[in-house]
Amino acid sequence: MGGVNLTLRPAARTDLLVRCAIGTVIAAQAVVTVLSLTFSREVNPIRDPVSDYALHRASRAWFALAVLLALAGAGALALAARVVAMPVSAGAAVLFGLWAIALVTVLVFRGNASAAEATVHGEVHRVAGAVLFGTLPSASVSLSRQLLVHCGWERASVRVRTGAVIGLVTAFLFGAAQFVPALPQGLLERIALLAELAILVTVARAIQGAAK
Repeated sequence: MGGVNLTLRPAARTDLLVRCAIGTVIAAQAVVTVLSLTFSREVNPIRDPVSDYALHRASRAWFALAVLLALAGAGALALAARVVAMPVSAGAAVLFGLWAIALVTVLVFRGNASAAEATVHGEVHRVAGAVLFGTLPSASVSLSRQLLVHCGWERASVRVRTGAVIGLVTAFLFGAAQFVPALPQGLLERIALLAELAILVTVARAIQGAAK
């Protein structure tokens, strides 16, 4: 009696990885949403940044979970892209890598407890946050250009570029809030974060379409 072949075909493997990527990214957004609703007294979702949840004992673990879920989704996405031989330029790969490093840095280094209290770990966190919101949309722009010149990836290029533009706009608005106190910094950051996670889902759908 022959043994059971547990090796998945490339299409099935890609589909599994894409589903895992989309599922974990949606779960990350769900955790952020729950945090915004549940801990609104400790962290104002309109005014305060998402990373402020790491400053409170009750919400710290949930914030870490959201970051880890986003990283897991990105990891599954990278594996799926490799399986389908997605044409990714060196520049896009570097930017995606910097995004992942920035996400880990944001988790490891907590932000300042207040704007008046500048600390080394807080400044590292702030710089990592700027990298986080700038690199993923930029990587997606580079990726969309690469996809456009490869046969079979033209439709995916349009989807990725659309997500990238939305990501750049929301990141710019959040960046502007750092210099204009009247702007709702917390809300704009949450919108920018949603756009970033949506970019990951868009790329995942593009990979899924190419695998069919």
